[in-house]
Amino acid sequence: MTKKQTSVLIVGVATFVGAVVVAQYAWLSPAFSQAPGGKIGKPRISDTVKANMYADNWFVLYINGELTAVDSIKFMPHNVVSVDILPAYPMTIAVMAKDNADAKTGMEYANTNIGDAGFILKFGDGTVTNANWKAKAYSRGPIDHDMKNPRVETSPIPEDWTTVDFDDTSWGNAKVYTQQQVGPKEPFFEHDFQGAQFIWTDDIELDNTVIFRHVVTTPPDGKSRPDFTNLNNIVPDGPPRKPRS
Repeated sequence: MTKKQTSVLIVGVATFVGAVVVAQYAWLSPAFSQAPGGKIGKPRISDTVKANMYADNWFVLYINGELTAVDSIKFMPHNVVSVDILPAYPMTIAVMAKDNADAKTGMEYANTNIGDAGFILKFGDGTVTNANWKAKAYSRGPIDHDMKNPRVETSPIPEDWTTVDFDDTSWGNAKVYTQQQVGPKEPFFEHDFQGAQFIWTDDIELDNTVIFRHVVTTPPDGKSRPDFTNLNNIVPDGPPRKPRS
């Protein structure tokens, strides 16, 4: 989006998807998070970490192949999404981010502007966006900045781009952009993004649909956390729940 546009800012509107992760565990007793004898029991809210994400203009995020967060607003300039997640390592993060561009012209605001873009992420375990992330554009335009006869180049998006086993070894690394280049608005400053960097591909103006991928092998903050990945197949230690009358 162009930095000259002003819009109503809504903070945290798109928390509903990630919030499901927390909501489904909110009723659980804290006593079951770390069961006696070191066995893993039911998770509690304190086992989660905060995930803050900011996209110009829209994104969807998967962790280890599972849908984790999505911007609920199709086009919202500078919207912050903040959710709670249960991390599991190694953690494969896959993000599709889109600038607000017309699919046929690559332009925005009734085909009057060439937009810019940007994505930034920070998890409470210390995971941040930086130049170590992989990035690849799947739609770009208007080619050659031609606004009189705009055209777009697109590539098919792989069906398995969200999966852990997807091969992104041929992709280039993301390019880091300064805060001044992206021009974040108020919601950004109301959330914790310290240590994270804005990323995109090499062309922040023409590349309109971009996929990022990154693998976090161990918690960056060094803290040991229970792995609740296989929770549904584990009988948690602790007293059984009483049946509802």
